Amino acid sequence: MESAELEAVVTQANEALAAIQEAHGRSNVPEARIRFPRGFILPAATYQSGLPRLGTKVQRSNASYALQAIDVLRWVCVRTDLSGVALSMIIKEAICVIGAICEWLTKEATRGDGARRSYTRRTQKLVDRGAITKELKAEVDWIWDVRCNEHLHEVQSLELSMYSRRDYNRALDAFKALKSALIEVYGKAGA
Repeated sequence: MESAELEAVVTQANEALAAIQEAHGRSNVPEARIRFPRGFILPAATYQSGLPRLGTKVQRSNASYALQAIDVLRWVCVRTDLSGVALSMIIKEAICVIGAICEWLTKEATRGDGARRSYTRRTQKLVDRGAITKELKAEVDWIWDVRCNEHLHEVQSLELSMYSRRDYNRALDAFKALKSALIEVYGKAGA
């Protein structure tokens, strides 16, 4: 699609969405629901087959569903002009989901040898084994620090515009690196 054509389509979509919003506001009106673009959310099987061979099939399935939720959050980040605190909180949620998946992976990777320890001790165990680098540990520990901000009673600073698209990309890159490192050790889950 050429740039001018894309701009015209975006303008039409914006006008249509604005009309729906103006007519129905925050009301839950089934007829006012728009169709989520097909193809952006990858199939769960695609995500599941790309995970390390860790945990149970049920756990890998649930992790793949969480990755689909991240696709939805990503769509909001890349296809809207959302900004400010709303964008920051969407990004935080995506990082928190990534953190939950990293938590599961580190628990399974250290099962029988420290899985009940704290997250940072588990990541240190993975460094000690040579499964991940110190640099990757620092990145996945950062994800966990953000993930711990889910507990609002522990957050000591305002989160107004605290998280950016750069943070989302950083978390996603670290997750992909952790996944790849663990595939090297445990193999790929496959279908």
